[in-house]
This record gives sequence, structure tokens and C-alpha cells, in this order.
Amino acid sequence: MRVRTNIIISEDLLAKIDVIAGEKQRRSAVIEIALREYVAREESKAPADNGDAVEVVDEKADSRAKLTKV
Repeated sequence: MRVRTNIIISEDLLAKIDVIAGEKQRRSAVIEIALREYVAREESKAPADNGDAVEVVDEKADSRAKLTKV
């Protein structure tokens, strides 16, 4: 199931997403593919069977949020 959400990203990154998407894909499809690949990489780094995968992603999200607020 897909859920509608809003994100704030830089104009230059959005322009690159539009180029990648072209006329055949939607922005959301490109963003979803990129996020799935990122999450898969992060999960593969985390130790197995201890629930740290979610914490690793959350820690990075928190640090990025702090950087963008400055």
C-alpha cells in the first residue's frame, strides 16, 4: 500500500530526479527506488537479529535533520 507524504528537498536534487524520471516515470517512483536501495544497504550493514537496523536508519535521519535545520 502506498501512502501520500510530503518531503522537503533541495531544488537541485529535485531537478536531477526530474531528469532521471524523464517523461516515462513519476518523481515518486524514482524516489521510492532510491529509498528502497538505501534502506537495503543500511539493513545489510546492521548486525542480524537484534533490531539495530531501524536504529541505524533513525540515527542517520536525526543527524541529517539537525544539519538541515542550521
